[in-house]
Amino acid sequence: MKYIEPVKSIILLLLILLSLTLTFTIWTYSPKYDTTEPPVVNISIAEKKKMEDVIKPYRLLISQPENLRGSYSIVDINNVINPMKNWEIETVKLYSNNTNAGQVNELINKPYTSTLFFQADIPIESYSSILKFLDPIFPNSSFNRLVIDWSSKSVDQRVEEKESDQGATLYFISTTLNKIYTANVTKEDIFGFSERMVKTSNAMLEYKEIVREGKLSLYTTSNPEKVVQYTYLVEEIDTNRFKDALFNIPSLVVRRSNPVGSGEQYTDDNALMTVDPISKRLSYVHPASEGEFLGKSSELLYNSLSFVNEHDGWTDDYRFSRMNKNASQVNYQLYFDGLPVFSKDMLTTEIVQVWGSNRVYRYNRPYYTLNALPITSTDLELPSGQNAYELLSLAPNSQVSLIEDLVQGYYISKDEDQPLFTLVPSWYYQVNGSWLRLSPETIGGGTYGLE
Repeated sequence: MKYIEPVKSIILLLLILLSLTLTFTIWTYSPKYDTTEPPVVNISIAEKKKMEDVIKPYRLLISQPENLRGSYSIVDINNVINPMKNWEIETVKLYSNNTNAGQVNELINKPYTSTLFFQADIPIESYSSILKFLDPIFPNSSFNRLVIDWSSKSVDQRVEEKESDQGATLYFISTTLNKIYTANVTKEDIFGFSERMVKTSNAMLEYKEIVREGKLSLYTTSNPEKVVQYTYLVEEIDTNRFKDALFNIPSLVVRRSNPVGSGEQYTDDNALMTVDPISKRLSYVHPASEGEFLGKSSELLYNSLSFVNEHDGWTDDYRFSRMNKNASQVNYQLYFDGLPVFSKDMLTTEIVQVWGSNRVYRYNRPYYTLNALPITSTDLELPSGQNAYELLSLAPNSQVSLIEDLVQGYYISKDEDQPLFTLVPSWYYQVNGSWLRLSPETIGGGTYGLE
C-alpha cells in the first residue's frame, strides 16, 4: 500500500500535463480553410509585338545599272532584312556630319544598292534588336534611310570569286539630322545576297527618280498600277477591355457619360479614359505621371513598345512613324496591306503615347480593328506616281517644291448611314511632316483618280 500515494501523484501529474497539452492545442488550433483567389482579369486585347514588327520600312528600292525598281510589299522587304539578321556588323562610325541632298541621292542611286525607307528616324541603338552588331556601343543618333551597298566587286568578279567573303557596307542616313553613319559587314555570303537582290528586283515594279535641284529626289512608280478598294464592317473592340487593362483596380472605376461631348468616360482617383464613338478613339490620361522623360530616344521607343505589349494592344499592323523627344511623344501609324492608312480628323489612324518621367502620361488610340475579312473588294487602276507628281506641279498654289515624299496609301472613311469602313487607294504627298491626299480638289477640279 506504500506505493499507492506515489502512483496517484504520477497519475495526477500526467493528467495535468495532458490537460495543458490539450489546452495549448485548442488555443493554437487554426482550421484550414479553402483559399479564395481574387478573380484574374484578362487584359489580353490582341497580341504582343517585337521591335522588328513595328520598325518596318515602307519602301524598298533596288538600284542596278539598267534600272531602278521599288516595292511596298513586306515580302520583298523581308527578302532584304531576313538575310541581314545573320550578318555580323562592325562598329558604326560617322561618315558625314553635314551631308547634303546630292550625297544622299548619289548613295541611293549607286548601282548594286538596296535602300530601305522608314517613316521616322530610328535610333541606331534600337535597330540592334533586329540586326547583329559586334560593338555594343552606338552613336547617339538615328536614321530614316538604310542603304545596303553590295557593289564590292563587279558582277563578273563576283561570279568568278563566288567563295570569297567580300562583305557589304551599310549607310545609316538621317535626312532630318543631315548625318550619315556607316558600318561594314563581315562573315556573310555577299554573293548569295546579291543573287537574292537581283531575283527580288526582277519581280518589283519599275520606278522613276524625280530629280529636283538641291533637294532629295522622289522615287515613285512609272506606270499605272492595279489596286484594290475594300469595304469592311466596322468592328469595335469592347472598351471595357481597355478599362481592365489600363486601370489598377477596374472594379473601382466609375463609368459615366462624357459631360463635354459624345461618348463615355471611365475614371477613378488616378486616371481618366474617354471614349469617342465618332472618331473611334480612346483617350487615356494619368495626370500624376506628367513630367519630363529623361532617358534616351532608344529607351523611349522601347518603353512605348513595352507599354502596348503589357495589354497585348497591337490590334492591327501599326508601325513606328514619329518621335518628338522634347515632348516625350511616340506615334505609331496604322498600315494595311503594306500601305499607310490615313483619314480625316474625325477618324483616328494612329496610336499616340506621351510619356512622363517613369510611365505613360497620355495614351490615345483607335478602338476599331481591320482584322476581319472585307465584305466587298473592287479592282481599280491607280495612276502612276509620276503622273500624280505632274498633276501636283500643275495645281493652283502648287506646293510641289515643298514635297518631302510621295507614297501610295489608303484613305479610310466611315459610311454615314451604315456601320461600314471603305479603304480607297490614293496618292499622298508629305509637306512639313503632314500627309496630304491628292484629290480632284487638290488639282483644282481636274481629272484624277481611280478607274
